[in-house]
Amino acid sequence: MRLRPLGIAGRLALLTMLGAGCLFLVVAGYGYVSSQRALEREFRLRMENLGEATAARIRRIPLGAEAVTRDLATILRFFRPSPQQLPEMMRRLLESHPEVSGLFVGYSRSLRDPALRDFCPTVYRRGEEVVYQDLRGTLDWTVWDWYQLPLQLRKPVWTEPSFSGKGGDGRRVVDYCIPLYDDQWQYLASIGAEIELRWLTDVLSDIPVGDRGYLFLVTPNGTLVSHPNESWIMKETLFTVAEREGNPRKEELGRKMRDGGRGLEAFSDPRTGKDYLLYYQPIEGMGWSLGIVFPKEEVLAGLTRQSRTQLLLGLLGMGGMLLVALSVAGRITRPIRALDAAAQVVASGDLHAPLPGIEGHDEVAHLAASFGAMRDSLLRHMRELAATTAKQERIASELDIARSIQMSLVPRTFPAFPDRRDFDLHARLEPAREVGGDFYDFFMTDPHHLLLVVGDVSGKGVPAALFMAVTRSFMKAFSAEAPGPGALLGAVNDAIAEGNDACMFVTLFCVLVDLRDGSFRYARGGHNLPWRLGPEGVRFLEPVSGILVGFSAGASFQEGGGRLAPGEALFLYTDGVTEALNPKEELLGEERVREWLEELVDRGSEELLEELRRRIQDFASGADQSDDITLLCFRYRGQG
Repeated sequence: MRLRPLGIAGRLALLTMLGAGCLFLVVAGYGYVSSQRALEREFRLRMENLGEATAARIRRIPLGAEAVTRDLATILRFFRPSPQQLPEMMRRLLESHPEVSGLFVGYSRSLRDPALRDFCPTVYRRGEEVVYQDLRGTLDWTVWDWYQLPLQLRKPVWTEPSFSGKGGDGRRVVDYCIPLYDDQWQYLASIGAEIELRWLTDVLSDIPVGDRGYLFLVTPNGTLVSHPNESWIMKETLFTVAEREGNPRKEELGRKMRDGGRGLEAFSDPRTGKDYLLYYQPIEGMGWSLGIVFPKEEVLAGLTRQSRTQLLLGLLGMGGMLLVALSVAGRITRPIRALDAAAQVVASGDLHAPLPGIEGHDEVAHLAASFGAMRDSLLRHMRELAATTAKQERIASELDIARSIQMSLVPRTFPAFPDRRDFDLHARLEPAREVGGDFYDFFMTDPHHLLLVVGDVSGKGVPAALFMAVTRSFMKAFSAEAPGPGALLGAVNDAIAEGNDACMFVTLFCVLVDLRDGSFRYARGGHNLPWRLGPEGVRFLEPVSGILVGFSAGASFQEGGGRLAPGEALFLYTDGVTEALNPKEELLGEERVREWLEELVDRGSEELLEELRRRIQDFASGADQSDDITLLCFRYRGQG
């Protein structure tokens, strides 16, 4: 019997069932996630309440030790009992604080009073009686933590748990100790009280932690002072246990507990493969940390059973819905598959391949029409891209030519004067992505004078590079006849300004150094002032006036001067250094460069520029620079 195709009602019912199935999955998933979060919140709240209650019970006994220690310090500070009176006072204080197992005072060995010097009275409980002992001359108690820690830290401190040596019975104890000073803040003694750790067993054994949960305590150093594995107590730390188990996650949690953190986190035991939840919080005042561990499967047991049932039902439902989706998709996607075949032909490069004719006004027909429009647009864009690519190649070629011109005009062989020992000279030029017109030059005008030049031409590309070449040629041509830097810039300015129809200009700074005595003269045409590096620090040269070179004929340029002592240096640069940008578009600035130069003031010229270039690159962090970066360092060494 041939089945009739489904009508509109049948298809609508089928699609409605599919939508209902999806909605069921969403609701079921949301219910699972909500239940898990609610369970985690309830467990976290329960752990926080349990942790706070446990911490309060643990903290109650150390509070007594702190109080009796402060009382004893007050007695010693204000009443100053004699060595004969002090043991009886300590005995009475100990008897009034049953939670404390011992009191002790360790006087400094540097005291002038021989009766107190090295005096170490201790009282401690032995069974039902209180025993007194003076440790002077019996043990080197000054190396113990209860004496050294308050002495070094100058504040009250809880020591790491240890085996008591004051009574000779090896009890597990922890000490609270404070430093005592006289009126002139001279160290007198360490005062402390000890409490036995056996009270921890009594406190923690009464706390319910489920069938397989447990509690543990660690000191600020991570030492375990309470743990179900008694062989670890005071012999292991969280870090040694984590290392032995090869569990870096447990080591990470140990650091958080050591640092006084608080939270609920999960970790796994690689030996058993089981997951656990750890709640941890600090014990205020002592620096200890409390940890409460629960197996995660115990916490999520009910939710796990429920989720398994829901998963099974969901898989069965998804299987049925899959069959439905395949049937519906086969009918809907038939024209789409035809369009996909045509798209693959177009993707292979045949943009003139015919497209399937899809009739109608539904989404698939609109898609076919849009694909045809996209193909036509792609053909048009490919033609435009070919034209744009050719234009970009011409621009790139122009930039390469400009960069070649720029780099070929500056000296790049160092040392430039290998036979000279009276100065150290180095320079660097880092072209920007868009080539600018930076340049530098240096040459001997006669056997005793060295001319240093740094400039920045306006504009970019080939015109700037050619203008730079002309400027450099004028500088060399006029340097032999010019009586000084100011006259040299004036001559160059007049030569450039004549017939300068493009209104281009250049900023210049030139320095003429007399290598016989370190004296120098300088002039500038609108350029940054160099820095002088010497024993007095890093400072600008004295400002001199001078306009942009090539801007107006007939301009004069003021000269300045000075004398370099052996070891002093001049640092010349262009504005590409101070105007370097980082990804946040922050300028490097003069102040930061000055600080760097102060740090590098004693470096050789090449090493200084290399380190400065590296720091500029680190500051820029990959950001494109819009201007060249030019650096020049001249260090005068003197004759002989």
